[in-house]
Amino acid sequence: MTLLINGCSFAQFWNVSSEFARGLDCEKIVNLGKYCTSFQRTVRSTIEWIAQNGKPGYVVIPITFSHRWELSIASTEDAIDGTWFPLQRKEFIEQNNISSLVSVDKIKSLIDLYYGSIPDIRTYWDKMFTEIIMFTGWLDNEKIPYLMFDICNQFDKKHLDNFKGFEKIKFIKQNKNIIDLFSFCGNHFMWNSLAEIDKKNIDPIFYHHSDPQYGILEKYLLNYIKSCKK
Repeated sequence: MTLLINGCSFAQFWNVSSEFARGLDCEKIVNLGKYCTSFQRTVRSTIEWIAQNGKPGYVVIPITFSHRWELSIASTEDAIDGTWFPLQRKEFIEQNNISSLVSVDKIKSLIDLYYGSIPDIRTYWDKMFTEIIMFTGWLDNEKIPYLMFDICNQFDKKHLDNFKGFEKIKFIKQNKNIIDLFSFCGNHFMWNSLAEIDKKNIDPIFYHHSDPQYGILEKYLLNYIKSCKK
């Protein structure tokens, strides 16, 4: 059986151990993690991989930054991603990596307009929470076992105070296959495992950890999964 990992660079740089895979009754590991990509891409590419390869034995999703997004404008076509291209920073936009039919200047202006038109976190969070509910519903319907957890957002309930339209998060809280988004952040958890001297000049949100820290994360995830089976 295949263990399918997907997410952004925090997934891409995760050298998943064979022990972790065996703990999930899997032998093969496929990591679709891709630098700078969005949760939209995580959902889309996971579904596409399953459509092409069949159901994996287990899916593990470290949930990336909620503000990221994408458009289908890449200059090349990928077997899984098609022509979808991540749009989070205009510095990454060059004519050689997007379609010749698309204006670089227009895309850069679009990115500025998009981020400049969003007053608070509601757009990002509500969109992501809704996508999580729909995606996990599809995985449940397909009877594909999975685990999701926040890897970098550090969601805090206080930011939702007095905001309407967020009752839907109860469906996320009720799902034991999603580690509580408001109390656990994978990258911060790994940062906490570092010695104090190693934390100097390290941002717990953006720092990409090494194998020992990912090993600590793997143990936590396996223990969490075991606890849910009791």
